[in-house]
Amino acid sequence: AAFIWKTPGFEINDMGYQTEADQLLEVFWVGYRLYEPKSFYKQININFNQYSAWDFAGDHLLDGGNVNGFIDFKNYWQLSGGVEISLNQASNTMLRGGPLMKLPGATNEFFYITTDNRKKLIFSLSGGINTMFEGSQKSYSLTPGVTYKPAKTLNITVSPSYRKSFDELQYVSQTAYGTLDRYVFASIDQRTISMSFRLNFNLKPDLTLQYWGQPFIGSGRYYDFKYITDPVASGYNNRFAIYSPSQIELVDNENYSIDENNDGSDDYNVGKPDFNVREFLSNLVIRGEYNPGSSVYLGWSQTRSGFD
Repeated sequence: AAFIWKTPGFEINDMGYQTEADQLLEVFWVGYRLYEPKSFYKQININFNQYSAWDFAGDHLLDGGNVNGFIDFKNYWQLSGGVEISLNQASNTMLRGGPLMKLPGATNEFFYITTDNRKKLIFSLSGGINTMFEGSQKSYSLTPGVTYKPAKTLNITVSPSYRKSFDELQYVSQTAYGTLDRYVFASIDQRTISMSFRLNFNLKPDLTLQYWGQPFIGSGRYYDFKYITDPVASGYNNRFAIYSPSQIELVDNENYSIDENNDGSDDYNVGKPDFNVREFLSNLVIRGEYNPGSSVYLGWSQTRSGFD
């Protein structure tokens, strides 16, 4: 069991480490282990987790739990997977400085399988499905992988990945409407394709070279624009209103003009958020051990990107 707290406010020392603040998290974990080999396995692990979260204002953010397991087979293949469910979800960051937003619960199923890692040629496959209740979100991901060891000092891995997702409530913009704040959202269909390449080469016992590269292509299409009406309404569909065709119009394929009260004049505008992005990421690290336990690193990193 554990209790973790992340205080609200900005702390520069947490940059690059902490992804969110203002959270009180309770975690309870129980695990069961079978270490004695049987007919088809060498080891089996089963884990049960329960967790709940609040913010420092006392808002209840989350209840959830998962069951996951791992099997190490006698042929040295390995299989892991699990099922997770989240209930009573709420977010104090979704409106980006606005009020708390209630969200539907969600389920997540995931798996990973790999062949004998003692071999020169190793295959793996991982994937997952995430589904939010009320039909508000769905995503699929699949990542196969191949590792080749042509020599004891050289290890090469190629891992393509594909992800497809739908989200009914994707943040677009915040604007003013009279004396009111308008939080504009939209539905989004998103697709991502990438190919990771990793090389580990031991040049000498005390000198290694590591390279990682990834071409990446992503696209997102926004539609069914909407604004938040009551972020904590008990009914999911009562938390937002979709703009009718008479309220929203795309101008010059760049901006959406919104006439919320249908009086014939624009009340506010938002930019067209659709995107296509292409990137190539590269990292190269040379590590040298000049004394036992003491190493020096030389690193190089590059990002090439295009966006439209």
